[in-house]
Amino acid sequence: MWRITAVLASACLALALAGAASSTTFGVADDAGKYAEDGGAGFFTMLTQLGMTENRMAVFWDPSQPSTIVDQAFLDRAVPEAQRRGIDVMFAIYPLKAKALAETPNGIQLFAQYAAKVAERYPYVRKIICLNEGNQPRFQQPQFDDQGNGISGYVQEQAMAACYDALKDVDPGIDVIAFGLSPRGNDDFDAPSNVSHSPIRFLKEVGDAYRQSGRTKPIADDLSVHCYPNVNTDAPSVGYLWPKMGCVNLDRLKQAWWDAFHGTAQPLFREAGDPGGGPHVRIFVDEVGYQAKVSPDKALLYTGSENVPLIDDATQGRYYAQLIAMMACDPDVALLNFFHAVDETNLAAWQSGMVLPDGTHRASFAQVKDAVLANQSCHGKTAEWHHVENVTGARATFKTLPRSFVVRADEGFTYEVKITRPSSTRRLTGADGAGEAARDVLFKLPKLAKGRYTVRIILRAETNPSRASIFSHTFNG
Repeated sequence: MWRITAVLASACLALALAGAASSTTFGVADDAGKYAEDGGAGFFTMLTQLGMTENRMAVFWDPSQPSTIVDQAFLDRAVPEAQRRGIDVMFAIYPLKAKALAETPNGIQLFAQYAAKVAERYPYVRKIICLNEGNQPRFQQPQFDDQGNGISGYVQEQAMAACYDALKDVDPGIDVIAFGLSPRGNDDFDAPSNVSHSPIRFLKEVGDAYRQSGRTKPIADDLSVHCYPNVNTDAPSVGYLWPKMGCVNLDRLKQAWWDAFHGTAQPLFREAGDPGGGPHVRIFVDEVGYQAKVSPDKALLYTGSENVPLIDDATQGRYYAQLIAMMACDPDVALLNFFHAVDETNLAAWQSGMVLPDGTHRASFAQVKDAVLANQSCHGKTAEWHHVENVTGARATFKTLPRSFVVRADEGFTYEVKITRPSSTRRLTGADGAGEAARDVLFKLPKLAKGRYTVRIILRAETNPSRASIFSHTFNG
């Protein structure tokens, strides 16, 4: 009996040391298998060698042929090959043209009908991303109207609602995944180029559209994001300033989703300590990649010129391994997809694969394989997230000489400054305005008659004014 007890105790200890099982799966966003001459047999076998189980394929909607499944012959061939090798295929369905939803008569409904047709033809595929990087002009135009008001979020919200309903009519069990958000955007309707939305402000626009629509059903089961580095040489630990978002800034994304949808029929992210019971949204990190150098002996495999600073193979593998470990410890992350598995041959495109065009493995191949195997459970600190109801990182610093104060926050905010007598609420003077994330706003206190005064400062989150932080300070005039 003692020996059995000891063995059981050892097994439990081993499980405890191994960490909690991860809910994250690993794969690639890559169409190389779809277009391969062997129908993807070799490509999907390579994914299994990496320990990966997922492949996202793009399925385009052509508004000039709204009911024709683009690449149907390739999909008919590749999906069964993936299935035979245990690779779970997910589709990203989105328009070929940036103006398709806005300028095609009944475009949103035609797009949703197309998504349903694709789902009906491929019943093996039950994870479907609707839309792709709608906060970028490459995939959604217009981004703003002629007065500079954002509209891409409104168009994309309508398209998601239609896509959700159409896919659920095909099969209520389909996991309808939203948006495929780009990590960046300039929020400038008058910019000389790349007029776009940051992901956080885009989600506010989506939430506003959802609330105004009066919809009483969700628009998505889960959320897809792309969290590429700002610069190709940035490590995964280097994120973006608000309102952009890197892989290390997922808490910011979860808060933006809460701001957009709390109190509605759209499910939210599970919070730490939440026992569950109802539906919760998960994150699909659907694209992330680092471009690596091409060795001189492989240069003839490629054409064109490189357009970003590059890292070496070992660094690429190390960064991929860090991402795998990071996502394995976030219970809200359902998937991590690398973009790509195999390099594109045009150097102006993406050389982010672990495999070269001739099938040669980069050094990162073995590093990724080892990391996938090692991170079937979380080996670090499990990510914990709670929504906040104040302004993130809000602070006020008062100075005696010169008499002034500085306010600052980690997100965009508005401010209201009110100076009163301590025994009165009547505003004697003050200020109102807006502040940018991570930038000081300096206020100099005015000259006042002798006496005691109170300065009261209210900061409100730009994306959700109900989130507020309040500061006060008493001083002598």
